[in-house]
Amino acid sequence: MLVMKDHSPTPHPGPYRIMRINSESAGIIIAIGFVVMGVVGIPIAKWFLIAGIVLGIGVALLLRYLRKRPPEDLDPLRNLR
Repeated sequence: MLVMKDHSPTPHPGPYRIMRINSESAGIIIAIGFVVMGVVGIPIAKWFLIAGIVLGIGVALLLRYLRKRPPEDLDPLRNLR
């Protein structure tokens, strides 16, 4: 007796069985996606995003150069060693 072979394709394993990603990377990818969708969907969002980045860099540099204590004084465990 002859039996036909099963020629059905194997089911797709799905993206979560193939991709191994941690939650931090997934969150960054989702955040970038929201920013891109916002910039594409709302033209004024592009200028808001650019101004926010420039302002953030400016504040970070200002805090960096106006800090009174050197970085080695910020070690909380310094007296315990």
